[in-house]
Amino acid sequence: MGQYRISDLNIEIKTNSSTLKNNLAPYRTSFDYKPNLTLSMSDDILLQYMEEYDGYSADIVECEYLSTEFARALFDFNGFPIKSTAVEYEGNAVLFSAPFDENNILSSLPSKIIYSVDCPAIRLIQSVFYAYDTPFGLHGDLSKPNKLPVKSIVFVDSERFDSLKRLDTKDMVVMFMRAVYHSIRSERTKHTLYMLEKVMHVVDFYGVGDVKDIKFILDRVTE
Repeated sequence: MGQYRISDLNIEIKTNSSTLKNNLAPYRTSFDYKPNLTLSMSDDILLQYMEEYDGYSADIVECEYLSTEFARALFDFNGFPIKSTAVEYEGNAVLFSAPFDENNILSSLPSKIIYSVDCPAIRLIQSVFYAYDTPFGLHGDLSKPNKLPVKSIVFVDSERFDSLKRLDTKDMVVMFMRAVYHSIRSERTKHTLYMLEKVMHVVDFYGVGDVKDIKFILDRVTE
């Protein structure tokens, strides 16, 4: 078991995935007490999943499985994962989240201001929601471990929004539930709504059709 500090949690992880081992390297640490969380995938479960997802390598299957287990566990630590791209702006994080079929929209965000991609972890610590890098991407190109306070979450949906608008509760709930990763598990739906109730009092929610005028958007969602 390797010891890692991820999202301000002490986590023990056992993995044979070379991709995940590379991603985990910047997060390595040591601790002498019981970890907050232990992640591993048995050989039996690996074989079961490889039969289910025919054509996927063992490396990818293990990455996906451990990522999912970490995502589900976040709810037990005042947190949640969200499918989004986190942009650092004036000392805060602005999360841009798009429906799964529109994720290519986010590729136009300027890379120099992105510090975390794919699925940052969000945790509430002392009344502040923080966005964290995680090592659970599949490409090994994550930046160094970092965290920033979350100022706003911007949902990008060209069919739902024409221009930038602050979301009311009805739109907010629909977009949030769609974006929170792995929330489809029934036992986590209640946790997702519980975290939404907390985050909506601290973080601003917006909707926008596209992110072409990124400076305009960032200036207004961080006011």
